[in-house]
Amino acid sequence: MPHTLMPYGQTPAGFVEIDDAGLPPPEVRVLVVDDDPRNLLAMRETLADLDATVILARSGEEALKRVLDQDFAAILMDVHMPGMDGYETAELIRNRRKSRHIPILFLTAINKDEMHIFRGYSAGAVDYMFKPVDPVILRSKVTVFVELYRKTEEVKRQAALRERLMAENYRVRAEKLEAEQALRRSEERQAMIARSLPIVLYTAGPERGTPFRYVTENVEALFGFPAERFLTDGGFWESRLHPEDRERAAIQFEAMRQGGVSTVEYRWRAADGQYRTLLEKAMLLPGEGGRPPELCGTVLDVTDTRELQLQLAHVQKMETIGQLTGGIAHDFNNMLTVVIGSLERLARMTFDDPKAARRVEMALQASLRCSDLTRRLLAFARRQQLHPESVDMEALVRNMGELMERTLGSAITVEIDSAPSLCPALVDRTQAESALLNLVINARDAMPSGGTLTIATAMVEAGAGDAELRPGRYVRMTVTDTGCGMPPDILARAFEPFFTTKEIGKGTGLGLSMIHGFVKQSGGLIRVESEPGRGTSFHLHLPCAPATVRLAKSPDDSEDSGPLPGQGEVVLVVDDDRDVRQVAVLTLQDLGYTVVEAENGPEALAVLAGEPRVDLLFTDVVMPGGMNGLELAQEAQRRHPGLKALYASGYAHGVDGGLGGDRPGAEFLIKPYRDRDLARAVRKALGGGVADMRPELKSA
Repeated sequence: MPHTLMPYGQTPAGFVEIDDAGLPPPEVRVLVVDDDPRNLLAMRETLADLDATVILARSGEEALKRVLDQDFAAILMDVHMPGMDGYETAELIRNRRKSRHIPILFLTAINKDEMHIFRGYSAGAVDYMFKPVDPVILRSKVTVFVELYRKTEEVKRQAALRERLMAENYRVRAEKLEAEQALRRSEERQAMIARSLPIVLYTAGPERGTPFRYVTENVEALFGFPAERFLTDGGFWESRLHPEDRERAAIQFEAMRQGGVSTVEYRWRAADGQYRTLLEKAMLLPGEGGRPPELCGTVLDVTDTRELQLQLAHVQKMETIGQLTGGIAHDFNNMLTVVIGSLERLARMTFDDPKAARRVEMALQASLRCSDLTRRLLAFARRQQLHPESVDMEALVRNMGELMERTLGSAITVEIDSAPSLCPALVDRTQAESALLNLVINARDAMPSGGTLTIATAMVEAGAGDAELRPGRYVRMTVTDTGCGMPPDILARAFEPFFTTKEIGKGTGLGLSMIHGFVKQSGGLIRVESEPGRGTSFHLHLPCAPATVRLAKSPDDSEDSGPLPGQGEVVLVVDDDRDVRQVAVLTLQDLGYTVVEAENGPEALAVLAGEPRVDLLFTDVVMPGGMNGLELAQEAQRRHPGLKALYASGYAHGVDGGLGGDRPGAEFLIKPYRDRDLARAVRKALGGGVADMRPELKSA
C-alpha cells in the first residue's frame, strides 16, 4: 500500500504519495559480442530463460557504442575478432569510469595458451572460457552476474526509496507541529509511517528528566519496552545509557535544549540486556500560543551499521598492512640477496682462517633467518610465490607425526582422525607443512599442563550457498586442542600480524597471519572456534586438486644433486638494483658463465641487439622504466626465439600467472637466493641436467 502524507494547509487533492513501487524495477541486460552471427544466435538461445534482455553486437566498435548508452549485468565477448579484438575492447570498457564495473567473460576457440589467458585477465576479464562452451555452465555463470546486478540495483532502489521516505517524514513532521489544529491528524499519519520504519519518533519537554510527551508505537518492537514506560517514567531513558556514554550524552542533550539541531550517538541497554548503538537527532521547537517549547527528535538503531563499518575498517587495515609488509619484504629481499651473496663469496675467501670463517657463517645464518622472516611477511601479504601441487594431506599429517610428538612432549596426547577416500589437495607442500606445525606449536603453548591434540582430515563439499567458499570439493584439516581457549576480544584479532599474547621473545605474532595468507592465496578458507576454558579448533579448507594434476612425491623421494657448472654460456643479467645485479654477475662468472648486464628492459634489448650470442636472459620481474621482466622476456624471445629466460623477484604478485614455469627456459627464482640456488636455476633454465657432477665455485 502507498504511504500518504498530507502537508499542513493542503487539501486531500494535494496529498504527497510515496509508493513502494514508485521507482521502476531495474532492467537487466547482457551484452554478447561476436563477429559470427551463428555464435550470436546460439548465445541468445542459451541465455533466453535468464529473465534478462540479451543485446547482440558484431564488433568491438558496436559493443562500445552499446556500453556508452546502456548498463549491463555482464558482457560475453569473443577474443578473436576483426578490427578491434576482445582485449582492446575490454581495455576501453575498463578505462571508462561508468563501465569499468561490468564483468567481462572472454570466449575463444583459438587463443587457448597461457599467454592469452594472462592477457585476458590483465585486460580486466573475470573469466576466460574456451569454445565450444557448455550451455549449462555458461548459463550458470551468467546467472550469477545477472542476479548480482539485480540485487545491487534493488539495494540502490530501496535506499533511494528510504531516503525519500525519511526526507518526506522530517519535512511533514516539522510542518504539522507548527499548527495546533492539524496536530492530531499529523500524529495519526506520522504513526502510520513510523510503524513501517526502523526509527523511533518522539517529542518531549525541554526540562531534563521529564517523560516523553509522545513516542511512536514501534519503540517496543525495536527496544522491547512498551511506549507507556517512556511516557510515564521521566528518568527511564537516561537510566539505560551505557555508563561510559552517560556524561558525553548529557552534554549533547543539554545542547539540544538550547536550540538548533543536535546529533548524539550513544549505547543504550534494551530489554534483552544487550547494548544497542543509537543515533539521535533532535531540534527545539519554540512554543506558540502560550504553549511551552518542545523537543522533537528521532532515534535510529545503527548497531548493525556500526558493526559493518568496524568490519570494513578491519579488512581495510589488514589490506593496508598487507601492502606495507609486502612492499617492505620485497625491498628487504633485494638487500638480503646482496648480503647473502657477498657473505658466501667471503666464506670462500676465508677457508684458511677458521675464526673469520666462523664469523662469516654466523652472519650468513642470521641473514637466512631474516630471509625466513620476510617469507612470513610475504605469506601474510599473500605475495609469496607458491608452488601448488597435488598433496595427500592424510599422508602429510601422518608423516609429521614423529616431529609433532617431539615438539609436543609426553604430556600431550596426539590423536589423528582421517576420513577414507580423501582427495589430494592442491597446495604448496612446504607451506602446508609449515602451517600444520605452527598450529601444533600454538596448541602446545595453549596446554602447558598437557592435554589432547586432535588432527582430523575430511573431504567436504561447498555449495553455492556458502558465502566464503567457491563451490567445489575441499580437504578440511581440523586442528583441535583442549587448552585454555581464547576470549572474544582475542579471537577477533587472532590473524592480525604481530599480535601475540605470548611473552616477549616467545612469539613474533606472524604464525597465524602467515597461515591465513597461505590458505587464502591457495584458494581456501580458515575458520577458528574458541571458548575460554574449552579449547580451540582451527579449520583449514584447502581446494582439492584436479584429476589431471599428478600426486607430488614426498620430500624423501626427491633427488638431491648439485647443479652443473657453466660451460661458457652467455647470460644477460637484468636488475635495476646495481648491488643485486653485481652479486648475480660475480656468482655466474665464478660458475664459469660469460656474463653481460643491463639495468632495465630497454637497455637489455639494446645489449641483445649488439651481442652475437646470448643463451639465457636472467631478469628481475619488477622493474621501473615501463617494462617489467615478463614483458622484457616476451619481447626478447620474439626477437630471439631460441633465448631462454630465468625470472627473479622478491615476490611475483600480479605476474606469476604468466611465467609459464612448466617449460624449460621459463624458471623462477625467489629472492634472496643462495649461490647454489642460482646455479641450479640457471642450469635448469638452460635445459641441462643435474646428474652426478659436483660444481666447485671459484674462489673470489
